[in-house]
Amino acid sequence: GNGGLTYEEAKSHFTAWALMKSPLLIGTDLASIKPDILGILKNKEILAINQDDVIGSSISPFRWGINPDWTSNSTHPAQYWSGPSKYGTVFMLLNTLSVPATMSFNITESPWIRAGRKYSVRDLWAHTDNGTVVRTFTAKKVPPHGVIALLLKDAGDEPEGLYPCSIPFQCTDKNGTHVGPI
Repeated sequence: GNGGLTYEEAKSHFTAWALMKSPLLIGTDLASIKPDILGILKNKEILAINQDDVIGSSISPFRWGINPDWTSNSTHPAQYWSGPSKYGTVFMLLNTLSVPATMSFNITESPWIRAGRKYSVRDLWAHTDNGTVVRTFTAKKVPPHGVIALLLKDAGDEPEGLYPCSIPFQCTDKNGTHVGPI
């Protein structure tokens, strides 16, 4: 960035612009850029989503978090975002608080996730594959003003023998079809 941001804020700022498929411009002096900030701008996985040539749709909010959904609040904007990509479904979790936060959501809240499926999880900042997720994802200790960027890919049917859905939308596909027992 252009200064005045912490490392985590700079990461959040870049992630939001990149995953919204905005044109990316570097507005900082490259002759004096700090290596950690340059590392943010060179994240190949985030850039790949931004430059996705198959699907031009950006991420959009699916849940606001602190505020009621569809509420405008520049101090605490929407915290849970997702969107399609040729690589899978992209998620951005934005901690708008000044303290670390645990952030959790049902994956089928995203309109690009199918109920009754499990998904592999890729952390686009840590560059790690983090197993699979079924129904609910939780990120612990998201830094103040920090971000989590994930790529979820369909990894097949939910495992057999899962408990029945305690919340109907956990097992409702985006077309309204119920999957599994309630």
